[in-house]
Amino acid sequence: MRGEVRLNIEGPGETPYIQVSYRAPAASEDAFLALAVLDSLLAGPSSPSVFGGGGISNKTSRLYRSLVEKEYAIGVHGDAQATIDPFLYTLILTVHPNRESNEVLAALDAEIERVQSKTVSAKEVNRAIKQARALFAYGSENVTGQAAWLGFAEMFATYDWFTSYLDRLAAVTAEDVRRIAQTMLAPNNRVVGMYIPSEAKRHGAGR
Repeated sequence: MRGEVRLNIEGPGETPYIQVSYRAPAASEDAFLALAVLDSLLAGPSSPSVFGGGGISNKTSRLYRSLVEKEYAIGVHGDAQATIDPFLYTLILTVHPNRESNEVLAALDAEIERVQSKTVSAKEVNRAIKQARALFAYGSENVTGQAAWLGFAEMFATYDWFTSYLDRLAAVTAEDVRRIAQTMLAPNNRVVGMYIPSEAKRHGAGR
């Protein structure tokens, strides 16, 4: 892919959505650990597995505070899944009724630029790591979850990936987070999709 790709999709409904997908590293790469912490910091932790997880609020995340609390978006979440090959890191935003999609995208980009240009405090990184570790622990706290994870890890790496994940996650630094933000969240590394519902378009919103 050469440069950013943007596309608009129109359809029924009233709520505009934005989906931004960046090329992301394979789970076996060290960079994936930094991505997991960056995801937790930006949008709240997402489960790296196909069988999901839950129970962790994203209200302390940067995008929640800068987009949801300031009424650019109704909701925001990220998705960083563990895969055998390089895949995608995706951010999905539900546009606030009083905002336009391009305005929300600009606010997202401003927050991403902030992570790229300024070193995140150790306190904020530690909180992001703690939340990502907690989400991972929820998905592997019983024998069934552990067995599922061991089998899943063998699909894209080895079972050692699962057994060492929490320790390696705890070793991620603020500089690791800034570095992955600078390299992975570059505008020329993404596809931006905007869903423009027909009802919103009729009233001049969602663009």
